Amino acid sequence: MARTRTRTVSKADDNGKKAAVRAQRNDADVEESGQTARKDRPTPSTRDAKPRSSGSTGLIHRIPVVRSVYTYFKGVASEMRKVTWPNREETTRLTGVVLGVTATFAIGLGALDGFFSWWFRQAFHADSEWLFLVVAGGVAVTVSGAYALLRHRI
Repeated sequence: MARTRTRTVSKADDNGKKAAVRAQRNDADVEESGQTARKDRPTPSTRDAKPRSSGSTGLIHRIPVVRSVYTYFKGVASEMRKVTWPNREETTRLTGVVLGVTATFAIGLGALDGFFSWWFRQAFHADSEWLFLVVAGGVAVTVSGAYALLRHRI
């Protein structure tokens, strides 16, 4: 049984308009016309092909685990060659930014820790329980007010 293929052919009708017509060809017709016939198997991919050996059949290429580690580090070296390293001025500036942000957050978190430790010490003293509640109310009002003002930007 011969395989058939369909293709679209344009033909002009009486009014000069082109109409798409489906034509069928048999594989026998293809072989007679000198064209290559369709293969019954897929073309092998490059993954299925055996790797080209550079003449060495050493330990690296024979053991799969070592070969995969070698390939990984070879890829790392290839990517490291593509990196654009900053010059001295950029490195100095960016280091200053990192140190400044780190110092700012350290001071801020230290102040927040000091506030919370003072606040909770007030909560456990019998004489200053009212101060804890006043501060808690102030914090609640501040947080809810900030949320109300900034909720459209979040």
